[in-house]
Amino acid sequence: MRLESYRRRALFTNLGVDIAQLPATQSIDFVPLERRYVLAQFVLSVVWMIVIAVVVFAAVWLFLPEEWRRGLSTLLVLPVFPVLTYWSCRRCGYALREHDIALRKGIFWRKQIIQPLVRLQHIEVARGPVDKYLELAGLRIFSAGTETETFTIPGLNVATAEQLRQRLLDAQSTQG
Repeated sequence: MRLESYRRRALFTNLGVDIAQLPATQSIDFVPLERRYVLAQFVLSVVWMIVIAVVVFAAVWLFLPEEWRRGLSTLLVLPVFPVLTYWSCRRCGYALREHDIALRKGIFWRKQIIQPLVRLQHIEVARGPVDKYLELAGLRIFSAGTETETFTIPGLNVATAEQLRQRLLDAQSTQG
């Protein structure tokens, strides 16, 4: 038993990596999300903006003292949220490469997640009611060793989501 442990240690190496030789993540060509998804998210945020504005306006106008009505001007900030939603969806994208799949999202808090294909545990196509109506789907990627998803690629065409899922499953079966 002890001899086996020494053999493993003898085979293990941990050489330094030259940082200058690493590939640049900016060189990833991200595929944007479907335009239907971007527009649906924008419309949904506009609807929510209107609902919130009407409820707040009615509550302040009907139930609060008159001096609170001057504060209704803060509702003019609400149109910023649909614009931010639109920009955020336009910034979001995905990339499938030989050894990994990547997701980019965010405006102010930018996030880039890269999942190696050898660490894939589970892949599923998810569709909600709006997705079904717009013929869209989300691809949920689960990493090995976690119980929750690593990330979801939203706003994919259904056929694209199925093709990506099959490609990832094929890569998973050949590598593992």
